[in-house]
Amino acid sequence: MKILIADDSIVSRHLLEATLRKWGYDVLVACDGVEALDLLQREDAPALAILDWMMPGLTGLEVCRRIRADPRYRRLPILILTGADHSSDVGEVVGLGLIWYLRKGADWQLIMRTLRNLVTRAREMAVAS
Repeated sequence: MKILIADDSIVSRHLLEATLRKWGYDVLVACDGVEALDLLQREDAPALAILDWMMPGLTGLEVCRRIRADPRYRRLPILILTGADHSSDVGEVVGLGLIWYLRKGADWQLIMRTLRNLVTRAREMAVAS
């Protein structure tokens, strides 16, 4: 299964990428929102996306808006990670169908459990398609 990680922080990207590769996943990496959107719109798009909220080019939220506008990607599982407090914007995130939103400073075990749940969901969606 392909998983996209889009984050302008090299530390966050490498940590997530190493973990997901260790779990056996094919990982695509983007350094900004424009590159993330391009990877998500390809014919062989990833089954799951992990996006940083604040990125150059397009924010993670803007990538989500654009992806959700395409019916092919309305059910794509997406996890938004952020280093800032966007709690006042959570309603907008939920409105985009993004149930998974975590702060980067969150407990690493919580992030890993969330990723495992999202991977399971992405697999189930692939089987149902």
